[in-house]
Amino acid sequence: MEPLRLVLSGAGHRYPGVDVETPSNVSAVIERGEKALLVGPVGSGKTTLLLLIAGLRRGSGRVVLGGDEGHAAASGRARPGVGFLWQNPDDGLFLPGVLEDVALGPVNDGVRRASALEKARASLESVGAGHLEGREVAKLSRGEKQLVALAGILARDPGLLLLDEPLSALDAHARKTVLSVLAGHPATVLLATHHGIPALEAAGFKTAITLPARRLLSATAPG
Repeated sequence: MEPLRLVLSGAGHRYPGVDVETPSNVSAVIERGEKALLVGPVGSGKTTLLLLIAGLRRGSGRVVLGGDEGHAAASGRARPGVGFLWQNPDDGLFLPGVLEDVALGPVNDGVRRASALEKARASLESVGAGHLEGREVAKLSRGEKQLVALAGILARDPGLLLLDEPLSALDAHARKTVLSVLAGHPATVLLATHHGIPALEAAGFKTAITLPARRLLSATAPG
């Protein structure tokens, strides 16, 4: 689908038992096709913000995705056109076989099975994971699972990619391949990270949102 424009206005989330929002009052504009970074230390709320944007968590403020404007309220499923890559790839893998798992998204989108399998193969090849096609998901390394999970998202042709530390378990060769794929992809990309920023900037990413370290004001706040 066409790349989506993302506008955040005062977006935030408050966890139970915590006196401040994490993240808090985030406003930004990410244009169609832009490759953007969401930067902040561990615990600053990067994952939470991605979940707010995706529609998978409730919060304050407004999220405008394409022409769809609304409050930052959870819908129970990702907003249409959004591809969400979890920091833990196991959270985004559902079927025993690699090829079947990557094809699952297109099948759920109404693509015929034969065509979905073709899309899955092409997507695996694009991220350098074509050799994993016949493997079992449970027997993959964490880095291999990251590649398979990313392939599954790309196979759905999203307009916005929300990626939570997508390079964390990849070796240097795989990181280079994935960065090249993301930099050349037509979708708008928001990539959350707390390290490796120079390499990402060299690949064409620009910092769009910077979150400060979390300041806890309650003993009951989550760690």
